[in-house]
Amino acid sequence: MLPPPSLPDRSPDGEIEQFNRLRGRLTELWRHVFPRDDQAYTSVVVPSLTLDSAELAKLRGVNFYEERLLFLLIRLRNPHARLVYVTSQPVHPQVLDYYLEMLAGIPSSHARSRLTLVCAYDGSPRPLTQKILERPRLVER
Repeated sequence: MLPPPSLPDRSPDGEIEQFNRLRGRLTELWRHVFPRDDQAYTSVVVPSLTLDSAELAKLRGVNFYEERLLFLLIRLRNPHARLVYVTSQPVHPQVLDYYLEMLAGIPSSHARSRLTLVCAYDGSPRPLTQKILERPRLVER
């Protein structure tokens, strides 16, 4: 795994210099994050908002924020890929259909068979990661 980059200087010149150092590592980083289409892998998506419960309670429809990472279903274009998507509440089937239909050349039924949806069935205003950690059986799944 690649070591995290250091972030010392926040001035415009410092940021440009830091980016130029990072740019040389992006190709290698890309290979680690996005395997080739002939490689099998499983992605686990946990779209948790790390905010205090009081702040989460202020956000109307906060559970829908968990759906913002559904664009990652694009990883199912790889016929060898599997994806586990964890949410607080079930994702509406029409929302899933919308994303799966965007996978050009991949039957949505094939992509769906490689998608595992895991739901905590908990609408409380707490971070998803907290809900997961409180449910050992959910983690086992």
